Amino acid sequence: MGYLAICNDDLLFRFMRRFPARQGEVLFLIQDSGAARKVRRSGAKCLSGALDHERSYKKIKLEDIHHAIIFVRETKLRKRIITLLRTFRRELPILFLSSGKEASRDRKDPLLREVLLEDIFQEFCAPQILSSLNRQRVIRIRSLFGEKDKILILLQHDPDPDAIGSALALRELLGRNRATTPIVTFGAVTRPENLAMLRLLEIQIERITYEDLHQEGTKLALVDVQPPYFKRPLGKIDLVVDHHPKRVSFSARYTDLRAHYGATSTIFTEYLRAANMEPSQRLATALLYGIKSDTLFLERGSHHADLEAFSFLYPFGNRAMIVRMERPALPREDLEALGRALSRLELVNGVAVIHVGEIKREDVIPQLAEFCLQIEGVEWGVVSGLCGDRVVISVRNVGYVKSAGEILKRIFDHLGSAGGHRSMAKAVIPLERFKERFGEVSERVIRDAMVKLITH
Repeated sequence: MGYLAICNDDLLFRFMRRFPARQGEVLFLIQDSGAARKVRRSGAKCLSGALDHERSYKKIKLEDIHHAIIFVRETKLRKRIITLLRTFRRELPILFLSSGKEASRDRKDPLLREVLLEDIFQEFCAPQILSSLNRQRVIRIRSLFGEKDKILILLQHDPDPDAIGSALALRELLGRNRATTPIVTFGAVTRPENLAMLRLLEIQIERITYEDLHQEGTKLALVDVQPPYFKRPLGKIDLVVDHHPKRVSFSARYTDLRAHYGATSTIFTEYLRAANMEPSQRLATALLYGIKSDTLFLERGSHHADLEAFSFLYPFGNRAMIVRMERPALPREDLEALGRALSRLELVNGVAVIHVGEIKREDVIPQLAEFCLQIEGVEWGVVSGLCGDRVVISVRNVGYVKSAGEILKRIFDHLGSAGGHRSMAKAVIPLERFKERFGEVSERVIRDAMVKLITH
């Protein structure tokens, strides 16, 4: 194939100097005669001349040209070049490079294509910059901990797949094992799919108390959670890596918060890639499941970085094992609880509200909130329940409406813990404080507190 590259100087040649060997032969038309001589000395075919004069194109066998590429700085000059090329070859495909400010959106020529320089930068340069930043971050993270240090990786009270996969990745990144770097929580894993993940991937999470922190100089790392989540001080914190929005200020030796990412597992996948570490099947499976579960298979709250991470991990992971994690056995009592709750569903202006009453397993609440979105006409699922001495409220929405996290935080954060993302959020409020504020826990109270903010 024959290509015609039109430019002011030799800059386009620098970009395309290896192009002929792979794609076809390139003829350069360069306005600057000195630059044209340099290109010819490099062995490339090159003509020099005014880019907007007919005589320059009469020297070229345009019938042998399959594609023209234009890179000139002046917008008016570029338009004159395109007009000249169309005079000689109306059917010639033309591609031109431009800045965003010069871009024209109304183009009727189907064989004329525009590529923005900012898009080229985003596609090719931005990933390299991010990789360099991540390498720097990995060096910083490793410098936080000495060889003889014991490290606790602390997760939220009921760790989810994203938190578990991220903790496993941090331990791998540091070259540690379970004995020197245990994964810990103040609560317990309760959801069946998360328990299946621990069992199938042979991951141990230890339950600790606040008094167990910092014993004998133990270091503390938090993943997929931030210090304000915990209602008691944690003492000195060495590391926090999370994808949730920052709630209030806190202090840590190292912090990496990326609220625009769909999963913390994506951040740790970038760390591993920056460190040139190929994940084991076990680790890749954990990270894949973390990304998949937190983004609903890249459909909710995801970023292009999540897709990049998922694509990288996919060949290394065990997809069959993920299917087994996602479909654990559902005990009969949980199924009965879901049935009773659905019979009490209230639907107001596209908002499905359910209060399940007392329930032993908290995971049923977000599961039911997810299920509500499958009901015809429902854009919001608001489900609450009593788990011990706590009121748990889970909210899900279709993603293109108001922020669920902001609404829950506005109503309940002063009473307990509340927040999350645009399409998914959670509130946990001590039962006594909830009653002091609202009098009782019921569908009516939850509906009256939330529906007005959701629908107006």
